This record gives sequence, structure tokens and C-alpha cells, in this order.
Amino acid sequence: MTIKIQKEVWSILIVTGLLCVLCVVLGSAIKKSNPSEKPKGLANLGLIIVNFFNGLVETNMGIEYVNFLSPVIGTIGMYILTANLIGLFAIPNPTANFSVTLTMAFFAWLVIEGTQIKVKGAKGFFGGLFEPFALFLPVNIFGELSPLLSLSMRLFGNILVGGVLMQLVYAGTSLLSGLIPVIGKQFNIFGPVFAPLLHAYFDVFSGVIQMYIFIMLTTVLAKSKADS
Repeated sequence: MTIKIQKEVWSILIVTGLLCVLCVVLGSAIKKSNPSEKPKGLANLGLIIVNFFNGLVETNMGIEYVNFLSPVIGTIGMYILTANLIGLFAIPNPTANFSVTLTMAFFAWLVIEGTQIKVKGAKGFFGGLFEPFALFLPVNIFGELSPLLSLSMRLFGNILVGGVLMQLVYAGTSLLSGLIPVIGKQFNIFGPVFAPLLHAYFDVFSGVIQMYIFIMLTTVLAKSKADS
């Protein structure tokens, strides 16, 4: 029996390594910066990232949740963003693998459930599973687990479809190029003409939007379920 390693495994290692290096570099830059002066360079980049996720959590949930949730929301967001954008460098997107998006959705689900337990307490949370009466327990459990499927499938489907469409674009432009005698048989002439704009949409714009929607839904679901 042979064990075949999926190509996304190497992408996962690359993304994880890049984020680890980024954290070390930004942390070092922040430590060296003067707190009494306006941050510059990498320290400023770190400040922008932290403020973005702090602001998102504060807007959707309230300032009391910032210290509690911003670190994990920021970690999930930065991982998804890096995984979505790495396809620009001809590296398979980890988020085009359902096991990766399911893992991200699992951590998002922990945020949602953890927020409920923090607000309602363990007794209130588990007691709510039997409301309005005990027969609703299976329905309520399914309702609590549903974000795992919805968040993971949404992210996976959007990233996978973008990759498939780009493959179709390259296949189509290669076919058109083949109609040109001699040169068209050797090179995909039309690919570089159409591909950059489509990459800008499917890899950059869509990658950023999908990350934003994922963490937005996570924070909104966490707040709504905690207040219900």
C-alpha cells in the first residue's frame, strides 16, 4: 500500500511557514519601535493588521469582545487570506482542499460556541439545547453544528470554482493559440493577454472578499447566537 500526499499538503506547510516568519518579523519590528513615535515600516503594517481585526470585532460584536476574540479571528483571517493569495505564485491554494476549509470552519465554530458559553454560562448554553422542550434537542444540536458545514463549503466552493475557471481559461486560450501556425503550436499566446485581469479577480479580489466574508459571518453568528 502506498500513501499519496496531496499537493495541498506542501501548500499548507508553505503558508504556515510564511505566516510564522511574518509574525516573527513583525514582532521584532514592533519591539524595536519607539512607542512615543508614529510607527513606520513593518511596525506600521503590524499595527494596520491588528487595528483591522480589532475594528471588525468591535463593530460586529462590541468592544468587550475585542481582547477575547480578536487574536483568534485575526489568525483565521490571515491564514485564509494567505492561502487564497498564494495561488498567484503557481502554488495550489490550500483553501481549494475541503479538509483545510473544514479546519478553518472548525476554529470559527469554536469561536461561535465559546462566545455563547462565555455569555450564557455552561448551564445556560446546554440548557438552551432543550428549548422550547426536550424533543427539540436533535434540531438544536444540528443548528449548532450547521456553521461547520456552511462556512467550510462556502469558502471551499468559491476558491475551487475560481481555480477551475482559470484552468478553463488557460485551456481555451491554448486552443486559440494553436490555430496560429508555428508559434501558436509552441506557446500560449493569448494566455498572458486574458489571464492577468482574471487572476486579479479570482485570486486577489475574490481571495480578499472570501476571507472578509468568512470572518464577518463568524463574528455575526457568534454575536447573534450569544444574544439569542
